[in-house]
Formats: sequence, structure tokens, C-alpha cells
Amino acid sequence: MTADVAIRRAINYAINRKQLAEQVMEGHAIPAYSAVQGLPWQNPSVVFSDGDMAKARAILDEAGWKINSAGVREKAGNEARLTLWYASGDSTRRDLAEAVRAMLQPLGIVVSLQSGSWETVERHMHANPTLFGWGSLDPMELFHHYSGKAAGVEYYNPGYYSNPVVEAHLKQAIDAPDWQKAVPFWQQVEWDGKQGAGVQGDAAWAWLLNIQHTYLANSCIDLGKGAPEIHGSWSVLNNLDDWAWTCR
Repeated sequence: MTADVAIRRAINYAINRKQLAEQVMEGHAIPAYSAVQGLPWQNPSVVFSDGDMAKARAILDEAGWKINSAGVREKAGNEARLTLWYASGDSTRRDLAEAVRAMLQPLGIVVSLQSGSWETVERHMHANPTLFGWGSLDPMELFHHYSGKAAGVEYYNPGYYSNPVVEAHLKQAIDAPDWQKAVPFWQQVEWDGKQGAGVQGDAAWAWLLNIQHTYLANSCIDLGKGAPEIHGSWSVLNNLDDWAWTCR
């Protein structure tokens, strides 16, 4: 069902990321619309107004997904039902999965939730939507999520997404002589004005949030302006050379 770009795009527009940040994460997160949200290689044009149920409904209506007598979207005899997998034992993933399910229900998309060990999730993640936690300050994050060459490698690109135009932009970025010259090519990966992996194009992923970690710190320490938090890492140390002691 999610092989239809209209479904993927509608899901992206229906999800209210600000609500997820404020209600599920209690304000300790910011909405994310990109695999590299808040970094230089993010294309600013991939940010969109979400929580837009009217737009999401219009996308599905135009694509032929109509509401049936059970209140479920249906097209060519197929109902818009999906199973969302997440790793068990993680209350954050569970709460986000439950919130996403609730947000998609008024759209006519029925979401069933399944959890299990990562070994169990691995057996299902190539055929079903899966709630992942990602994050890196390296632009290769775009390659890992959107390149066909990364498909099925560990947990990268589990949906085996591939687009030759996106692949060409990735190659241009990787082949650039320095990171500054690579930035425009990285930015074109998610949207180049005509195609891309972002919501305006293939809507390959539905990015949700950048989680902000909470630390106990001495009031005399000025931590400066940090970078986005990296998943699975102690990101507060990324700008250690910017820290300052303010007490005398």
C-alpha cells in the first residue's frame, strides 16, 4: 500500500510534528522534515506545512483512494491498512507510534502496531513501515537513506528506495572536491525543483522529530550553540571547544 507515492505523501502532510514534539516529547524535540534537518546540506525548500488534513485528503482523493463503507480508504479493492513496526522496550518509539496511528485514523488510513526485538523487526522492516531513530552530522546520512547502493545494508534504506536522478546528485556530492562545493548537490537529493526523495518528490520517508536530549549542567557553564543531537551519541560534547566558564 505504501508503494503508492500518494499514500506516502498524504501521511507526511497529515502528521502534526509540532504536536508530537509538544505532547509526546513534552517539548524536548523539534519537527523534522528532512534526513538532515538543521544541517547545511538540508534543502530549505523541503520544509512544509504539516498537520494539514485537508491537503492529505485531497492527495488521496485525487489518486483514487476513496473512503469505503467502513471508513477506510480503498483503491482497486485494496484498503489503506498498514502495520507499523517498532523496537519493543522503548517507550518513546511506542508513544510516537501510537500518536501517528491516531493522527492517520481520521484520514482513513488504518495503522496496526507491532513491536518486537530488533531481530524480529529486521524480519519485517523491508515489507512494512518501521519507526527508526537516525541522526548524524555527516552528509553521508543522505546516501545511507536514499541510495540504492545502501539498500538493505544493515538498517539503511530498508524500503530499497532508488531513483536515478537522486543517485546522480549523490554521486556529484561525493565526487565534489570539498564539502562546500558538495553542499548544493547534497541539497538537491531531497528536492532539485523537479524530483527528489523529499515530500514534493518521492516522499521516501516520513521524518518526524529531532529529539533534544536533556542534561544536568552547572549553571556556570555556557555550552554555546550546539549542533542537532545525534541519535545514539552524547552530542553535547560535539562543541566542547566552544564551552565557557562564566563564573568568577
